[in-house]
Amino acid sequence: MGAEIAHVAAVAGMDVLVADADLARAEQGVDRARAIGARRVERGRLDAPDADAAAMRLRAVASIDDLAGVDVVIEAVPEDLALKIAVHRRVDQVVPADALVATNTSGLSVTALGDATRTPSRVVGLHFFNPASTMRLVEVIAGAATDEAAVARATALAEQLGKTPVRVRECPGFVVNRVLVRAMAEAYRAAAGAPVDRRAADAMVVDGGPAPMGPFALGDLVGLDVLDSIRADLEAAYGDRFDDARTLAPLVAAGRLGRKSGDGLVPEAEGQVTGTEPVVAAVYYAAAMDEARRLADEGVASPADIDLAMCLGAGWAEGPLASG
Repeated sequence: MGAEIAHVAAVAGMDVLVADADLARAEQGVDRARAIGARRVERGRLDAPDADAAAMRLRAVASIDDLAGVDVVIEAVPEDLALKIAVHRRVDQVVPADALVATNTSGLSVTALGDATRTPSRVVGLHFFNPASTMRLVEVIAGAATDEAAVARATALAEQLGKTPVRVRECPGFVVNRVLVRAMAEAYRAAAGAPVDRRAADAMVVDGGPAPMGPFALGDLVGLDVLDSIRADLEAAYGDRFDDARTLAPLVAAGRLGRKSGDGLVPEAEGQVTGTEPVVAAVYYAAAMDEARRLADEGVASPADIDLAMCLGAGWAEGPLASG
């Protein structure tokens, strides 16, 4: 994700320093960012001169200490709160006092990250969606101590990067992950209660609503280890409505992680339609609508922004609140 964001910033005309655990890894990140540009040229999504110019704006540096003169930092280390805190503490010591410091997180506490620094007022969440080179949505999250000026700066930065920012009040999972993972957990529970042809259930979800992919195929795409980690965090925060009837954990323990391992929720061959598949599809959309309504009621985001986030971040043809 760091390479994706670096590519996007370079294409937008910004000079980008890429820092990692050491210079060799930072150089690998620059290579990845340049490869993203090359792939986009091959697919007709970026002009070759623009890709070449962006590649020249990317430079690897040996450590966070080399970021002393930057205007903006976007941290994109793995979703480990302790690791992110350590990185933010070091960044806070190095970068100028007026630099904006953003974390790319899918649901960790922006407040906790800011509180670990001397200047929490400038720490803001910028949740890019994968792949950042093509996905338009950025969720913008203020921590408890984040200045409105920092939020405005982060929003303007997202727009400068060619993204559509959606302001989200801080909560575990933010908007898109809360809606999607809630819907997926409900579908998995329904499927655990009776035999289900998972391919057929996915097809019914796609045929019957705005989602471009059903819960089983989507889980395999995301990665079952990543999904179960997010789901467990959301269950801890919100309770049993994020329970998946132990659908994911046994698969993760067995190394069946979805597409990246070659085996996951969706079987290689179709099974036999059992009649439970319409129930799975129905609870998927009902759960998505319920969670979206909860988000709106809690003031996490406006109904219009919830729908916009689901369209841009999850690829839905319309948001879960559009018809309700």
